[in-house]
Amino acid sequence: MNTDFYYAENNMTKNWNEINWKQCYETLAELQYKILIAYREKDKNLVKIHQHRLTRSFAARAIAVRKVISNKGKRTPGIDKVIWDSKELRFRAIGKLKDLSQYKASPVRRVYIPKAGNKLRPLGIPTMIDRAVQTLFMFTIDPIAEETACQRSYGYRLHRGVKDCAVYLWMVSASPTANRRYILEADIKGFFSSVCHNWLLENIPMDKIILKEFLKAGYMEEAFLHQTLEGFPQGSPISPPLANLTLNGLGKILSERDFLVTRYADDFVVLGKSYEELSEIARPLIVEFLTERGLELHPEKTGICSIEDGYDFLGYHFREYPDKGRVKGNKLGAFLVTPSSEKVKAFCKELRTLIKSYNGKSLYELTRKLNMKLRGWAEHYRTVTSQKAFNTVSYHVWNALWRKLVRRHRRRSKDWLFKKYFKRKKGNKWIFVSGKRSEKELVLFQISYVEIKRHLLRSSSNAYDVKTNECFTKANATRSKTGLLHSNQADYLMKVQHGTCPECGQSLFCDEDIVVTKVIPKKSKQGRPRKYDGTLVHRICASKLKG
Repeated sequence: MNTDFYYAENNMTKNWNEINWKQCYETLAELQYKILIAYREKDKNLVKIHQHRLTRSFAARAIAVRKVISNKGKRTPGIDKVIWDSKELRFRAIGKLKDLSQYKASPVRRVYIPKAGNKLRPLGIPTMIDRAVQTLFMFTIDPIAEETACQRSYGYRLHRGVKDCAVYLWMVSASPTANRRYILEADIKGFFSSVCHNWLLENIPMDKIILKEFLKAGYMEEAFLHQTLEGFPQGSPISPPLANLTLNGLGKILSERDFLVTRYADDFVVLGKSYEELSEIARPLIVEFLTERGLELHPEKTGICSIEDGYDFLGYHFREYPDKGRVKGNKLGAFLVTPSSEKVKAFCKELRTLIKSYNGKSLYELTRKLNMKLRGWAEHYRTVTSQKAFNTVSYHVWNALWRKLVRRHRRRSKDWLFKKYFKRKKGNKWIFVSGKRSEKELVLFQISYVEIKRHLLRSSSNAYDVKTNECFTKANATRSKTGLLHSNQADYLMKVQHGTCPECGQSLFCDEDIVVTKVIPKKSKQGRPRKYDGTLVHRICASKLKG
């Protein structure tokens, strides 16, 4: 560890703006690597020593606070109604995390969010200080969760996601030699609220006193305190590694019996050669594994089907379509992965509602919101066979906008509407534009023109192993070349910076907000358009630059 930095930060850093984020992340990475090495050497005492050092270090405490105030719930308070909305409160919180000997977790605030089937999903919102403590201890167990992870587990893991699940299932099911034509779709009944506390306390490699505080904190609902006798709240920072550590090992058990498994958090599918094997061998193994942890399969949502029938998983639809020209080996047609019809319908409805409900005088803000949603949806689904879905979305958006314009200008002709709101681009003369021929001209993002880019399956290396994680840095740089989530200027800067924030050295593809700093040099850099001058950084890093 860089001891000079360690002591300097603990003794000389006076305020939030003086924090050296790049050095903090480097120090945290070193501490987590030491935990990983100690775990590999099966030295439990050394693991505990390094975990304690991490929770006491300034670097880890500072990053824990940074993550709390930069994620999507940064303005959502817990039961104490406190949010860290000033630099003074944030820096003071770093100091509070240093001594946790008297720490007592507060109950979480229970809220409900909608999910598929018109049902509600319970979420637990801890207080800000509890979130920071949980994040701090998440740093200590995530390297171990990564080390023990199933090879084809992609949920809640660094540099991995649902796209890896989709690619893996496509590779296996489309292969003429794989011979995995039957799928067991598994759903765990109430996973987060049902995990056995005793199992967690016996098997999770972290401070048991702190873990018990998290598990037994309870939750507040309608001004009443409810005890938690099992499970842990979904939505807390430490729940992702706890979920992975609970289910790690399932893939190994099934692979020993010649089954293939891919898992994303608590959702997983098992691929087998026959209906009987999945029903009589795989399912009993899964039930036995889950029972030990206080879990069970949902009887109504767990079933077996063939790839010819097709199935939905993680928002995608997987199916083999009959095609005599593509028959080869065990392959009877073309296996395609497409956005599920439910997701397409829901997204179109969301966009139509947004357009219909917008009552602002200027259409600039509406176009900006539509572009953000369209870019995000296209970025998520552009790695599969999505052209038909993109065309459907494009049609619904155009139709909804046209209806709105007709209602807004009832006495105007179609020619007038065309001249005021549309322009020609790539052979299409019906491209919607807000503020046409003005300084605030903004073109509607054309999702139907998005190029399909196949996703490459991520390496199985441990992301916390500093000796082997270079592949993830290269993957981040590759992703920066085709990103769709930002404006043209941000996309350009993302590519130039290889997807990395120059201030903290971390990936720009994370949960943190990113902004373009308005740094305009006297002379534009060679080869760079003048309008693209500036630097793309995390919002927190930008606030540091401003002081």
